[in-house]
Amino acid sequence: MKKAIYILGFFVSCNLFFAQKDHIAFFAGLELQPALNGYAPAFQMNGRLYVNDRISLGGALAYTQQNHSNNFGYLADRTRSYHTTFNLLAQNDLIQKENFSLGVYISTGMYFLSLVNPDETYTETTYNQIEGVWFVHQQEVPRKLSRDLFYNIQPGLDLSYKLGTITKEKIGIYLTSRVGYQFVLGNGDITNGTQLTKPIVSLGITFNGPK
Repeated sequence: MKKAIYILGFFVSCNLFFAQKDHIAFFAGLELQPALNGYAPAFQMNGRLYVNDRISLGGALAYTQQNHSNNFGYLADRTRSYHTTFNLLAQNDLIQKENFSLGVYISTGMYFLSLVNPDETYTETTYNQIEGVWFVHQQEVPRKLSRDLFYNIQPGLDLSYKLGTITKEKIGIYLTSRVGYQFVLGNGDITNGTQLTKPIVSLGITFNGPK
């Protein structure tokens, strides 16, 4: 774990040595996310700001949910788990060709796991002020049974193939596959990090170009 933190720290320190470029990348797609029962399809997105021609820094978010017939020891006929990861991300594009790129990345952050009873709900009230007028919004949300927090590290590869360019803005559109391994550290009420430590793979679209 210390080595991974040192590597991430090295990428972040590149900000001190290279001038910031007016260049960003945004990825959105589907990921096979390790969950309580095997894998679950998750929405995954990340945004990166390039600090030089190859190295970029940013953040990544993944979210999925899974239904369970197991009550995990709680008074419930069935349960549902919500899985969310929020990571800091550093990537180095080692190979950059006209229509192909290969990068290595490492991300680290938090893995949030919530367990709810979908058959038992309560009314949640929120208040929003718009132009001096207060609005009240009420919705029925499932009763929370458990909430666990883990630490995770994900090293991996980013493989991108160029599909085309938005000519006016000179933004490249890439079909991207990201393949890595997720290490989850910690223990929770209904599982431990070992159960969530598995390979991960995602497929989606990357937009890469000037801001």
